Amino acid sequence: MPGLPTATDEEVGFQPIPSNPYLKQPGSAPGSISRGGKSSWGSFMPPNTYEPIADEGIIHFNPIIILFMSLIPKDDLTKAVQSALGKIPDFMAKMGIEDADTFYKFANDMLKWTPTENVQAKDVYDILCLFYFILDQEPLLGKQTLVHPSSVGLPLTPLSSWIVVFAQLIGLFMDTPASINEKTFKTFVDSPKYMIKEEALIPEGGFRTFNDFFSRHLKPGVRPIADEDDDRVITYPADCTYDNSLYNQSIVNVQDTGIIEIKGLPWTIGALLQGSEYADCFHGGVWMHAFLNTFNYHRQHAPVSGTVIEAKNIQGAAYLEVDQQCRPIRKLFVTAEDIEKDPACRPEAPDSPGYQFLQTRGLVVIDNPVLGKVAVLPIGMAMVSSVKLSVHVGQKLKKGQEISTFLFGGSDIICVFEPRAKLTPEHFVPSPKDDYSRYGSVLAKAPGQGSNGTSNGYH
Repeated sequence: MPGLPTATDEEVGFQPIPSNPYLKQPGSAPGSISRGGKSSWGSFMPPNTYEPIADEGIIHFNPIIILFMSLIPKDDLTKAVQSALGKIPDFMAKMGIEDADTFYKFANDMLKWTPTENVQAKDVYDILCLFYFILDQEPLLGKQTLVHPSSVGLPLTPLSSWIVVFAQLIGLFMDTPASINEKTFKTFVDSPKYMIKEEALIPEGGFRTFNDFFSRHLKPGVRPIADEDDDRVITYPADCTYDNSLYNQSIVNVQDTGIIEIKGLPWTIGALLQGSEYADCFHGGVWMHAFLNTFNYHRQHAPVSGTVIEAKNIQGAAYLEVDQQCRPIRKLFVTAEDIEKDPACRPEAPDSPGYQFLQTRGLVVIDNPVLGKVAVLPIGMAMVSSVKLSVHVGQKLKKGQEISTFLFGGSDIICVFEPRAKLTPEHFVPSPKDDYSRYGSVLAKAPGQGSNGTSNGYH
């Protein structure tokens, strides 16, 4: 049967359906679902009572789905689903999405989803992308907060706000024991990219929840920290992919006015750091970002040693840009037609730089005696609607020490350096081709004398 693997209704707290004389008996013609929460058979039906969809039985819709039905006209959702069907029919069929009603069920199932993975480590990623792919079709796209500097400081639109709450509710379920079991966990063990056997520190008795697994610790020693005592050597703050591309604007010089021009749009460092008293320190510095995949280790670590002078969470959107584009990373899925046109074509979720200025994120500013201030921003993406910080103001950090954690979803990470570090794009070390960088490996080497008195910190 197409669709998502889920926990049972009983596991998520729903009780068995009581006898109800208003409901049609099993085997009767299926009805449709109205936005108002009533059956299409007539207004005499009790509120929030639904007929089976395609004889699959009574569906317990989470209140957030009923809110979505009231928020978005069904005709608008139908247009978005039809648009998606025209572009990725096979994957839509695999997930059982063919119209508005089946999208309601798909979204409802995501709230009790028990993730599994395939050997290519693509199942979880593809399902997240599919949800946003449908929402990124018109007319739904136009109902969301525009990724544009003019949106900074403004309230999210109702649909964008709904997406945040939806992501938070998925996160709450991923914190329950019903979100993982021995069978589903084994699919991740059998997926080589997760490297569970080689690297994961598995607690006695196993992982209690999916989020426990997603935020797993690593075995001691699997991530050596490069040049721990050399302050001019900056290490990757996470297992992530960074391409050092000026074209893709993975790294951008911050103008002296604090403007970061990305894809022709003037974002500001003040908007990114949202109220930080240290924002002006980064004028004239360097901004860079990298992304984490679903199979990556999801804890973040200090790229430099120093003192934490600011640590806070910034609430924003829960966004993911999804489109069919031919790029080498963040692959979604391909159709036979795509491959016929271009064997290298790989649709993906690109997340154009700029969305990070509106997204839910954490902020940790570290003061280093040689490089000056370094801002590290773990950026929640897709279903990551919160970032858990593990440091506090005044704390002394060693390079490589844990600073934050992402729970279920996807994520990016940003580092911003002040001019004092004298960094340029040429000083940064991109990730290996077709692979990701491990936290603790060299991200950049600042020019000048190293803290041990040698050029760039090397003998």
